[in-house]
Amino acid sequence: MSVSAPPRLPEKSFPLFPWLLGGVLLEVLILGYSYMSFDEPGEVFRHAARYSGRLSLFVYLFVFSYFALTYHNTSSGVMENVRRLVSIFCVMHFIHFGFLAMNVYLNEIPLVPYKLAGGALGYLMILLYPFFLTSIKRKAWHNIYFYYLGIVMILTYLARIKGEFVGVTAGPIHYFGMGSVLLAFVVYAYLMLGWKKKGEADV
Repeated sequence: MSVSAPPRLPEKSFPLFPWLLGGVLLEVLILGYSYMSFDEPGEVFRHAARYSGRLSLFVYLFVFSYFALTYHNTSSGVMENVRRLVSIFCVMHFIHFGFLAMNVYLNEIPLVPYKLAGGALGYLMILLYPFFLTSIKRKAWHNIYFYYLGIVMILTYLARIKGEFVGVTAGPIHYFGMGSVLLAFVVYAYLMLGWKKKGEADV
C-alpha cells in the first residue's frame, strides 16, 4: 500500500490586470518589430502572426501547466486563478487572430473549409470558456478545453511541416511546437490523473 500526494502551488491570488497588460504590450511589440523590419504590409502581418502564434503556444503551455499542477487542489481561489489565466490567453490569442486574419487577407492565402471549421470551434471555445469556467463543476470536463486546443495546435504545426501553409517553410520551431504539446499531453495526463489525492491509498 502506498500513498502519494499531488504537487501543490502556493495558494495566492493571480493578478489579472498587470499580466494582461504585459501580454497586450508583448503583442504590440511584436507588431512594432514586424513593422520596423518589413516594408510590405503582407510581410508585416505574416511575421506578426508567426511570432504572436509562438507566444500563444508558450502562454497556452503555462496556463495548462497551472491547471495540471492544481488539478487535485480543491482550495478556494484555484479555479478563479485559472479563469484569470485563460482570460489573458483569450485576449492575447484574439490579437494573434487579428494578425492572422490580416495575413490571410493581404497575402490572399487560400482557406480549407474543414480546417477552418476546426479552428473556428477552437476560437469559439477560447472566447466562451472564461465566462462559463466557474459554472463547470466537474473538473475533468475542463480537460476538453485544454486538449482540444492542444490538438488544434499540433495539427497547425503539422500542416506547416508538411508545407500546406502558404509562405511558411518548415523549421525547428514547428517540430518543437508540435513536440512540446505532445509531451505536455503525456506529462499533464500523469499530473492530473496519475497522482493520488492526499490520503488515498493505492491498493
